[in-house]
Amino acid sequence: MEKVPASEIANRIAMLQKRLGENGVDAAIIRQNADLFYFTGTVQDAHLVVPSSGEPVLVVRRSVERAEALSPIRPVVAMKSFGELARAVLEACGGEPRTIGVELDVMPVNTFSLYSRKLFADQELVDISGLIRQIRMVKSAWEIQMLKAAASISTLLAESVPQLLKPGMSELELSAELECISRKAGNYGMYRCRAFNMEMMFVHILAGPNGAVPSYTDAPTGGPGISPALGQGAGRRKIKPGEIVSVDTMVTWNGYANDQTRNFCIGPPPRRLVEAYEFVRSAHRRLKALARPGAVTGELYEAIWQLAKEAGWAQWFMGCQDPRITFVAHGLGVEVDEFPFIAERQKLELREGMVFAFEPKIIIPDAGIAGLENTYLVTDKGIESLNEATEELVII
Repeated sequence: MEKVPASEIANRIAMLQKRLGENGVDAAIIRQNADLFYFTGTVQDAHLVVPSSGEPVLVVRRSVERAEALSPIRPVVAMKSFGELARAVLEACGGEPRTIGVELDVMPVNTFSLYSRKLFADQELVDISGLIRQIRMVKSAWEIQMLKAAASISTLLAESVPQLLKPGMSELELSAELECISRKAGNYGMYRCRAFNMEMMFVHILAGPNGAVPSYTDAPTGGPGISPALGQGAGRRKIKPGEIVSVDTMVTWNGYANDQTRNFCIGPPPRRLVEAYEFVRSAHRRLKALARPGAVTGELYEAIWQLAKEAGWAQWFMGCQDPRITFVAHGLGVEVDEFPFIAERQKLELREGMVFAFEPKIIIPDAGIAGLENTYLVTDKGIESLNEATEELVII
């Protein structure tokens, strides 16, 4: 088990304290698991108290022993009641704070009510979710190592498909085979999303017309799944020769995610989808030519959509029915919907160290998907794909 280095945690705490000071926030309380992992190195049931200056305190309900073993944060205080949390905030701040920052984008109303009415009735509670996400969107050298390790599992999966894919096997069977390979390679099979009710699974294996089945998720493709309880992903339909099989995988290594889509076909694929696949490859080439530090995300989005219109694919680009998703790329890290988004009307500029998954896809009803997705790292010279599997449409 590879722990988050103490130096990483120290740098992250320092960045948070700097942002707190700049925004006039006296202290932060971090509660959500993704943020806890990022700032402490553990997801034990805890509250992280970070004053704008001074030492943070980790207030742990369960388990104190594991928190002490995994996190460099000291002190670690056992929490038997919420009174310990209130005292920890007072002690960390050296007195009564005026403002306390919390993650209002993910905090349940009941928890906010407890904080605002009982524990911190004399303080102003303010939202710091935006500044936390801004800190997290630029990756360190250590984080990039984790992201590259996750990408290596994605490469293994893509290279395994030609040996596994056979006529008559179901999407579900191929999905299960690939999940087994990924788990043995270190993918722990759990994916964190920040958006409310956004759920994610390991892989979408979608063949032929199943590729055009939409789902409730904010994604260009969905698939039928095997139950209405999770209406997405592989179904029980048998894969036929001549159908493009979209293999869209999400894997994680030590907390960090990689997103990849590759396409396969048993025998010659439909000409229309071959043409669509050539278009999505051209979309990646266009993005590589434009994306570099300082590029505005909303302008990149418009450039890719303009390419789709000029090539005659706008009708099926990023969905085959309205409403369509309003992004072509999403950030990745400890969550699969981090900043930046290359999306409609976004004003964020790309910065070196940002990481995002670019997923141009053509979805044609009754035919299927042609899509190619890479996870890209923004460097000083442009963008670099972390995914090394072939980008060719693989004919088996």
